[in-house]
Amino acid sequence: MPDDVTTSGVTEFEAESWPLEAAADGLHQVIDGFQNGDTRPLVIGDGDQPVLVVLAIADLADFRARIAELLGNPVDAGWLRYYLRSNFDMSSETLVEQLGVDADHGLSSLASQVNVDQAAVLLPDHLRRTEAGGNPLMLIGDGMLATAALIAFPAFSVLLAMENEGKTDDDSCAHDEEEKPTTPLEVLAERLGPISTQLVAQINAGRQLGLPKYDLHFEDDLVEHLRDLEQRAQAAPGGGAYGELSDLLHSFDQMRSGELGEEGVEEEEPAEAPYIEVTDLPAAFPEVRDAFRSGADDPYLIGIDGSPLAGLISYDLYEMLQKVSVDMDGTEEAPVLPLPAPLWENGPEVLPFDAAVEVCPAVLEDISNGDASMLFVADDETGEPEMVLAPLVWLWAYVDYLELEPTEA
Repeated sequence: MPDDVTTSGVTEFEAESWPLEAAADGLHQVIDGFQNGDTRPLVIGDGDQPVLVVLAIADLADFRARIAELLGNPVDAGWLRYYLRSNFDMSSETLVEQLGVDADHGLSSLASQVNVDQAAVLLPDHLRRTEAGGNPLMLIGDGMLATAALIAFPAFSVLLAMENEGKTDDDSCAHDEEEKPTTPLEVLAERLGPISTQLVAQINAGRQLGLPKYDLHFEDDLVEHLRDLEQRAQAAPGGGAYGELSDLLHSFDQMRSGELGEEGVEEEEPAEAPYIEVTDLPAAFPEVRDAFRSGADDPYLIGIDGSPLAGLISYDLYEMLQKVSVDMDGTEEAPVLPLPAPLWENGPEVLPFDAAVEVCPAVLEDISNGDASMLFVADDETGEPEMVLAPLVWLWAYVDYLELEPTEA
């Protein structure tokens, strides 16, 4: 490790971050160490801040498997989302991308492999890409199988924190085999609030007679996440928070009955965003508007011949994405999102509901041809924008950068 790196006010790995040039020169030695059983990672910094980490491929594979296992269980997936946004200001989608886990949470590499010499040459580009918000994932090895992997330091920080807390060694909820405090599901629901209490009452009404009701242990982080969902469900009945809260409580009911197996996990996989063919959109538009007015925050995918091309979202969500786009000054995939006129001098006009329904097919046709076309739909009573139809690639470019802070009481 370099001798001239300060340790004042920084973490252990910040203090031990190798400068880029030294890391490139020492890469062969580090990877030889991996082959000989040394698992110490190489942390690469820019100044006092760590940016990249080279770690043994076995450690990356283990970390991927643990994240995939968490994401495969709706209870643990909910815990993971809350844990990441609360402690790392990171979404689970961002972590999945930085680790190279595929869309089905499998373990395919999703990254090209280079030899050690090529990796040393590419390190400066990967450092700059990471500092600009990109994903530096790269597999390194001189044979057919990779020996090491380059990942972003934020993902490595999650690995360290999970190792220290031992989260994946203990279930989020467990029977009282380790003398942990346990709680009946009904008592938990009463502590959370009226929405949870009503959901558990509905669950109990539909339970089969004779099924056991074991008390469960609920981790503090999970309880806080449930409280956040309860508050959001009260504020927007029928919205996304209500659905997630319902799914979790049903999962707990299966766990206390001893029925939550692989089949149950598959049944609890989150549904994809609803798709509407553009020809069906005029008939569905009023229902979509009512869903947004009742607090739904999930997008609708609009497309042609089964191919999603645009996203239909609430204007509240669009405003959040627009602010992110301004802060990022656009991306390679999407420009800075416009605001409607008169908020922007040359912004798109806000159309009345009936007029918007009429022009939707033309907007979709423009998007399919690669044109920058979008639509702002007005609330007929106030005239204010209520919904936005925009190219799907524009919206997806900024979703992972939303600040997902828990709702305060």
